Amino acid sequence: MLRIAPFFSLLGLSLFCQAQPALQESVPYTSEHQQLVTELVQSLAPRVEAPLAVRAEDWQTWSTVANYTFGKDRGGLPMIADLDALHPYFREKVALLISICKEKGIELALVETYRTRAKQNEYKSMGKKYTRSGGGHSKHQYGLAVDVVPIVDSVAQWDDYKLWRKIGVVGEQLGLRWGGRWRNPYDPGHFEWTAGLSSYHLSNGLQPRIPKSYNNPCLEEDLAALQEGWQAWEVEQATTARKPKLSATAKIN
Repeated sequence: MLRIAPFFSLLGLSLFCQAQPALQESVPYTSEHQQLVTELVQSLAPRVEAPLAVRAEDWQTWSTVANYTFGKDRGGLPMIADLDALHPYFREKVALLISICKEKGIELALVETYRTRAKQNEYKSMGKKYTRSGGGHSKHQYGLAVDVVPIVDSVAQWDDYKLWRKIGVVGEQLGLRWGGRWRNPYDPGHFEWTAGLSSYHLSNGLQPRIPKSYNNPCLEEDLAALQEGWQAWEVEQATTARKPKLSATAKIN
């Protein structure tokens, strides 16, 4: 009885407030009294906190990865390797991929999430084994692609095909497109989601259609903040890419 008493108290108070107009005709309630009752009811009502939107300035705290961190030459510009840099819907899919793989005993490391045009152009300059696409023509430039690698005993496992298949199956079950299905280039660490849109569509401003089941009241704010963050990184890496590189024999003072 003690546990349900507060419920009946709140119910009675709510009914009392609904009956206030009728009571006012026969009972001399003052306006101060009515205000006190209203404030009491409001204080007992459950509060719904709106989820915080991503802030535009968060780009400065995004995690980055340096060249050769995972045993491969990935160019001089650092790689952005932060889930917060991804499209919100795709971000949740990647987080699930990492979580499910972890439950299966597979540790996945983020190699690269959002990629600037400057970084994309750097890859293209490194040859076709890296990419044939220039800046603006990769899903990474729209926060809709990610590169991961499994880690075993602190070592990146790029060539464990059986392990890649296990990871790829999980990604495909989540509705992601897996680069391990590609022949040229074979890219098992790559996952993407675009709702069927090509890089051409994305580069012309089209946005993937989000499933109706996805509920994110802050989606528009998140996307606007991401756009600002992406643009800030574009400026950052474009500036770095234009700086002259020191030769191996150059003296550093």
